[in-house]
Amino acid sequence: MSRKKVLVIDDEFPIRYLVEHQLSRNDLEVQTAKDGPTGLTVASSFQPDIIVLDVMMPGMDGFQVCEQLRQDPDLANTPVIFLTACMTRQHKMRAFKVGGNDYLVKPFQADELLAHIDAILDQGESDADAPEEAAPGKGRIVGMFSPKGGVGTSTLAIQLSEAIVIRRDQPVVLIDLDLPLGSIAPMLNLVSKRHIIDLLRYPPNQIGETLVSGYAQKHRSNLLVVPTPAELVGIGRMPAPTSLKAILDAMINAGYMIVMDLGSTLSNITIEGLRLCDVVYVVTSGKPVSNKLHNAFVASASELGLETTRLLPVVNELHGATGKLELSRMPVARIPHAQEKSRTKLWLRDQGMQKLVSITL
Repeated sequence: MSRKKVLVIDDEFPIRYLVEHQLSRNDLEVQTAKDGPTGLTVASSFQPDIIVLDVMMPGMDGFQVCEQLRQDPDLANTPVIFLTACMTRQHKMRAFKVGGNDYLVKPFQADELLAHIDAILDQGESDADAPEEAAPGKGRIVGMFSPKGGVGTSTLAIQLSEAIVIRRDQPVVLIDLDLPLGSIAPMLNLVSKRHIIDLLRYPPNQIGETLVSGYAQKHRSNLLVVPTPAELVGIGRMPAPTSLKAILDAMINAGYMIVMDLGSTLSNITIEGLRLCDVVYVVTSGKPVSNKLHNAFVASASELGLETTRLLPVVNELHGATGKLELSRMPVARIPHAQEKSRTKLWLRDQGMQKLVSITL
């Protein structure tokens, strides 16, 4: 299998050097360009699988470069990740208006960029391999999991679902699999008369989008929620996870993005959910105990049949700011503690969530 090709266009030599070094170490073929015109020339001959593009460059900025790329039939569909030091709402809107696929705010970690690249390339391969009749779905299955409870996993699952609806204007179904007693329904003031456990009891051949929607509740436009029961269900009444794939397939083929709150307990249903996810955000608070459990889970993931490349660490500083992180992997997003409601902290928290949305989409 040939290596994926990445073109990095940035006027700052240190960034070009560091990014090229890190990506090459991860078996990617990398070429660089120091400005927009050079980048367009290299892109035409190199035909990259993805382009990492700085916004602020002299002469021709990244937005102009992307506009020209989209006019080239050979490069019109090549994914573009924007690098920017200024992530205002206007910058975001323009980045996507000119044809960008993703954005990353400077300063960033090289591992963080690699996670964005991998997510986009993986999505491209999934779209290429999908049969034509499944094309309308174009969705992904995203899981939120933490080996330690009480780190805000359910809150992040709700926020991510709402952010996807706003960003893509695509329907999302949020499935609570934090069994036996999840928290999404009470957090959103929803009822739980029809819930995921009863839905899982249907045989796979009876499951379709209409049935699943009947067990879901509308939280807001384009966001459905499949809750857990409102009362504790004993282990003996738990269904087998046999029908979970049929539920997910039905909603993906109907055009939905899927977000699953997988809680913090490794039940049979949770493990099956983890295996079916395209991406799993493994949440830690950044505190020592939470980090230790995070590292232990990632280290043993392969024994559970999980692809470790799909497990992306997220630091949710729910219990306050953390110092140096002792994690086995670089987090793809860090969501700061924002209880004091300062404008800076709220902005940083929004940036952390936007990074999750960018990787997800």
